[in-house]
Amino acid sequence: MGKARTNGRGLGAAAAGTPQSPEAEIYHKIHVAIAEHRLLPGARLVEDQLGEVFGVSRMRIRSVLHSLARDKVVTLQRNRGAVVAHPTVKEAKEVFAARRLIEVAMAPDIVRAADDAAVRRLKDHIKKEKKGEHSHDRAFELKASHEFHTLLAEIVGNRVVVGFLRELMARSSLITAIYERPDVSSCSHLAHSNLIKFIERRDAEGLAAAMLQHLHQIESDLVLFDRGEQPTDLKSVFAGS
Repeated sequence: MGKARTNGRGLGAAAAGTPQSPEAEIYHKIHVAIAEHRLLPGARLVEDQLGEVFGVSRMRIRSVLHSLARDKVVTLQRNRGAVVAHPTVKEAKEVFAARRLIEVAMAPDIVRAADDAAVRRLKDHIKKEKKGEHSHDRAFELKASHEFHTLLAEIVGNRVVVGFLRELMARSSLITAIYERPDVSSCSHLAHSNLIKFIERRDAEGLAAAMLQHLHQIESDLVLFDRGEQPTDLKSVFAGS
């Protein structure tokens, strides 16, 4: 079993060891605040307030919010501005139903298309997942975990399917960040390592069954209930970040 989830501050660029632009750094801090439940679904992200919090212009904040909207993390609403995306329980269930339909059905194609280079790439990605699990950076951890599933689609080489999976992973990552139980153990790399074993054995049936079980487990770790909107003090959310 892995460690229990913690709410430590995200490490961001320090964890990756690479410098970030101001926009990338703000993007990451907002993403971490959502993953750590300091910013709740429906919370308004007011440009002026964020500009004051981070000491940057509204133009830069607007650029960050558009990037977050593109990645399905926030929603841009007319006459209301940006709000943290609020996937409903129905939407969450539909996303996981879609994932089961696509990812389980891909198993034979993955096994058929996976060569030694593809398997090495998957195994290298497991190292990234382990790093995320030890970083206390929940946003980075979620991103790494969901990227693994996109890599599986890339092995097949169908660009349409890859596009679908990327959007599903973005939505699934947010759903997990919002609805996941706080006491869930962090060990996605173990489940993913198990999937790789079936690929190496060329066992499409076993891979499909393991994938189905994996997705059911992820969904069962969610506490799905509709949440009302709550007022948010952005200064207190990002104090000390």
